[in-house]
Formats: sequence, C-alpha cells, structure tokens
Amino acid sequence: MSFLSLYRKYRPENFNDLIGQDQVKITLKNALKNDRVAHAYLFAGPRGTGKTSTAKVFAKSLNCANPSADFEPCGECNSCQRIEKGNSLDVIEIDAASNRGIDEIRELREKVKFYPGEGQYKVYIIDEVHMLTKGAFNALLKTLEEPPESVVFILATTEPHEVITTIMSRCQRFDFTLLTLTNLKKRLKYIAEAEGYEIDREALDILARSARGGMRDAISLLDQAISFSDGQLSVDEISRMLGRIDKSDLKDFLLHLSSEQSQPALELLDKQLESGLGIERFSDELIEYCRELLLVKECGIDSGILEYSRSYLEEIASVAANLSTKKITRIIDEFASLKQKLRSSARPRLQLEISVIKLSSRGSSGSSLEARLSELEFKLDNFLNSSGDSAGNNSSDFKQKIEAQKTAAEKEKTSQNNEQNNQSKRSSKEENTDKDKNKIQKNNRETAPTQPAGRKPQQEKEKKAKSETEPAAEKTASAEKSAAAASSKENSPKPAAAGGAVSLNQVKENWARVLKETRQLDISVQALLREGEPAAVEGKTVIIAFPESKKFHYKGASSNKALVARVLRNVLNEAVEIEFQLGAKKKLADEPETSAPDRSEGVEVVEDSKPAADRGQNSGAEIDPAVEEVDNPSNKAEESSKNSDQNLEAEEPASQSAEVAEQAGDLDIESLARIFSGEIIEVDKSILENRGGN
Repeated sequence: MSFLSLYRKYRPENFNDLIGQDQVKITLKNALKNDRVAHAYLFAGPRGTGKTSTAKVFAKSLNCANPSADFEPCGECNSCQRIEKGNSLDVIEIDAASNRGIDEIRELREKVKFYPGEGQYKVYIIDEVHMLTKGAFNALLKTLEEPPESVVFILATTEPHEVITTIMSRCQRFDFTLLTLTNLKKRLKYIAEAEGYEIDREALDILARSARGGMRDAISLLDQAISFSDGQLSVDEISRMLGRIDKSDLKDFLLHLSSEQSQPALELLDKQLESGLGIERFSDELIEYCRELLLVKECGIDSGILEYSRSYLEEIASVAANLSTKKITRIIDEFASLKQKLRSSARPRLQLEISVIKLSSRGSSGSSLEARLSELEFKLDNFLNSSGDSAGNNSSDFKQKIEAQKTAAEKEKTSQNNEQNNQSKRSSKEENTDKDKNKIQKNNRETAPTQPAGRKPQQEKEKKAKSETEPAAEKTASAEKSAAAASSKENSPKPAAAGGAVSLNQVKENWARVLKETRQLDISVQALLREGEPAAVEGKTVIIAFPESKKFHYKGASSNKALVARVLRNVLNEAVEIEFQLGAKKKLADEPETSAPDRSEGVEVVEDSKPAADRGQNSGAEIDPAVEEVDNPSNKAEESSKNSDQNLEAEEPASQSAEVAEQAGDLDIESLARIFSGEIIEVDKSILENRGGN
C-alpha cells in the first residue's frame, strides 16, 4: 500500500474524534436524536479546523445502518465503509472552486430529484462555497430553499463574508474556532505514539505553536518532523527544521535594544540572517517573544495564559524585569509596521536595519523627560508601598511632605495663571477704552453740523455785531486795513464748516480713485457715476453734475447716494456730504434771492450808525475812496449781487426744467405730462380726456 499522509490517515471517523468543536458536535447529535435534521447547513471557520471532516461524519451518521446509542456511526456497515473510502453514491463532494459556474449548478439541480440509492439521505457537501459566482448562487437559491425531503446540503467555507446573505439565511450556520494549544498537543502526542515515535514536551509545544490553531497544519508539521529527524523528535531538530531562532539570541537582542547599543544588535542580526533565517521569520519570532514577556510582566507566571513549563516561565520573567512595558510595546509596534513595509520594499534588509537603529538610538527611545518622570514615579510608589512596618511612620511622613509640596506647586501655578488672566483682562479693557474714545471722536467729526455754503458762520456774526458797536473814529483809523482785509477775503476760498477744508481741485484729483473703489463695491454704480463729474464744493458738500442727456445715470446714482458718499469719505478722509444735480448749473444758482446779501460774507461789513436822511445829505460831499469803500460796503455787495444775478439769468435755460419741477405742485395734469414727456412715463390719454385734456 502506498504512503498515506498522517492528516488523512488520522482523519476523524466519528464525533468523538472531533477535537475542539464541542458546540458543533452537541447540536448535530441532538438534531439526530430529535429527528430535527435541517435541509441545509453552513460550516464556516479557518482552515484545518475540521469543517469537511465534520460534514463526512454527519453524513455517515445520517446513513448509518447500525448507529450507536449516542448516534455515533458504526463504521462497519456498507454505507459507512463506502463513505469513508469516498465512493458512496449518496454522499457527493463538490469542489466549488472548480465547479463554480451556472452549468454545474444546473446539473446539480437535475440530479437532486433522484432518490438516494443506499441510505436514507442524499448529502451534497460543497467545499469552498464562497468561490461560486453570483449567478451560480442565485441559481442554487430555489433548490437550497425547497430541496426534496431526502436531500441535505452542507456548505463549507473559510470566507463566510463572501457568501451572499440570501444563501446564508437559508442555512443553519456553525462557526468553527481555532484549536487551543492543549488540544493540538494532545492530538499530536496521540498520533506520535500511534506511529511509534517519542517526542519531547518542548518539541510538542513548538509544533503546536507553529500550527497557529490549525489541526491539519499541526499534523503536517509532525509528519515533516518525522521525515527530517529520522524519527528523533528532539527540540533542536525541530527548531532546525522550522528555522526558528534560539530564545537566548532573542534575549540578547532585546537587551541590546534596551541598553541602546545599536552595534551589537546589528551584529547579532547579521549573524542570524547569514545563517539563513528569513527577515519575516525573524520579525514573527521577535513579536511572539515580546508578547510572552509582556504577558508575564503584566499577569505573572501563575496566570495560566502561557502554557509553558515553570522553568521557562521563570526565565521569561527574569528577562521581562529588565525591560519596561513601554519599551516592549514599542518594539512590537515597530516590527509589526515593519512587516507591512517589507511587502512593498525592494530592500527588506535595509528596512529591518533602520528599525533596529531607531529602537536602539538614544533620542528615539523612551529617554524623554516624560518617560523618565513616569519611571521615577513608578519606582517611588513601589518604594513607598514596599516599606516595612518599622519604617511605616517615616514613609507616611515622607508621603505627607510630597503631598504638601505638590499642593504648594499647584497653588503657585494657579496664582500665576490668575495673575496672567487679570493682566490680559486689564490690557484688553484698556484697548477697548481707547477704541471707544476713537469711535466717539470719529462720530463727533461725522455728526458735526455742516454750515450751508453762502451763509455766514456764527462766529463771524458775533464779530460783526461787535464791530458795529465800535466808535466811528476807530473805524476811520482802520479804514485801509479793513479795505485790504476785505479784498483778500473776497479772493480767498470759503472756509470749511468743520474740520479741514475740502477744495474742488482735491475732489477732482481723487475722483479716479473714487471710481475705482466704487467699482470694487458695485460695478453698476461705477458705470453710472462715470457720466458725472465734480462741479462744486460748498463747505462739506460735494456737488456732482450730470449732463442733461444723462437722466438715467443721474437717477441711478441718486438711488445709490449712500454708497458713493461712503466711498468719497474714505478717499478724502473727511466727513463730507454728496449731492447730485442734473445740468451744468451750480448749486449757488438754486438758492433764493433772499440769500444774496450773505454771498458777500467774505467781506467784513461795517455799517454806519447814522440815519438814512443824514447819509443822503452827505452824499454830495467828497469822501475818500478807501473810506467810502469801507463805510458803504453794501453798495459793492449790491453790485456784486447784481452781477451774479445776471450770470444766473444767463444760465437759467439750462436749469429751467428743474425749476419747473419745483413748481409742479401748482400745475395741472396736462402740464405735468408735457414736462415729463421725455422721461420713461406713459401718459394715459383717457385720464387727460376725463380731466379735460387733449
């Protein structure tokens, strides 16, 4: 007979041979006992945990002719023998990886209709069912939901998340778990003794740990170890076969990293790699060893988490005492991330050496101030807690001193923080006070009353009243000076009502800037404002004139007066007002005639206190021209007002429409319609006819 692998030779033949899956065995045996066999089962779990073996044992129990009292298959009847050999007509194994299409499922649907040939049930075992295509899954749905009474489906998979939910909802799911080290070592020892080999306890532990919870992997490793060692299953031979690093070398390597000695650590690493040890294998071994150190350091050697001998656990504890928990976890994190880098790195050894240097360098290890402080606190707490009864009073006094120092430090820190907060509050309060003062001053400048152009300020009126009470002799003595002052004031521009004076030239020079800033705020307002230009400045009022043909632009600019005024104030840095007018007429022409005497406010007027009759009698006398000019300034003012009236009369046609608009309240509807016929106003002729218009 040809050689048969150990995992096939010692495959479970009944439920008792199944190791580690008690929840599955109990459920299936109770289903057989109570006659509650479902039509479909789903076995999910890692590889080598007994899914297919359990399916075959369950199929044998379903069709066994002489089952035991606890529904174990007899293994002797014809049905059990044929199922064990794999040539039964009633148990069909299908590999879904090679039969994953719709055609194979369609063929299965046709065969399901036939009754079982030998036993009571026809069992279909579909292994690796997640490999089926979506179309094949959908084709299997109806058959899986309502199969014939004598058909049982058993689906096995290692990737249950890839099975569609409609399939899973039609099956009873059983999750197979990884086997424990105890179960693996127990089964390996049984197989080794059955084969006639002796194996050490440490060797069993190495094989069981290398299997990582899979029974088939463990039995395969045992089969390989028997062939490698020629039956001498010692620890050294198995370690050589698996390429495992010696624990003493791992211990020295970790001590070099802990003491921040990169050179001996790199030399030891080079020795291991030159001996044929793989980088990934070295990383796995180091991570596993660090895990053992961490568990022993945190849980102790009596926790039972690590299933090692007492001597080995004590050795691990001695190594863990020289390493901090933070250092061990940092090594685990670094080599775990190294495994990710090795998959895409073209130079894996360089990545490994960089990780070793990072862990053994002084700046990157746990030598920071925070780490040292925490370590000192830990040692101090241990010292205080471990002090004996004889030194109890001293330790309590020492604790009280430490607590008092901590409290004082915290109070000092709190007072410093409060003082800083108060200083910041005072500084912010002073800044807010300065801001409020500046804001009040700015508001006072903006809200200061602007005196109308062409009218005399209150100060000049008081000055005039004072000058009227002066004696006549004093007037005559200062005639020449008054005449010179009067002539200079007539030629000089009018003073601003408040703040600095704003001239027309200043406005014109900054007009381009006004248009530019207006464009940034609203381009449509800038387009309207381009058709106007500064025409006059009266005190703090800037007059912008639009041609007669630009009525649309004039109205649009007037509706955005606030925006333009704000831009003009920002550019001139003065609290000015703005006024728009249509036509070339200036603002002075719009004032009533009653204000004509005020236009001579640039001249300091000195009136004679004599009655009019006396002045008429003395009109023929010779008077000095300078004195006459001073004593009778009203004559000159009247002449200037007449000249201005003549000029205004010459400009009257240009502003005729505005004057007519002011008198629109006295006109009838027909006249108003004629006046505004050029505007965008439609005249309803029916209204004119009702009012008597044409």
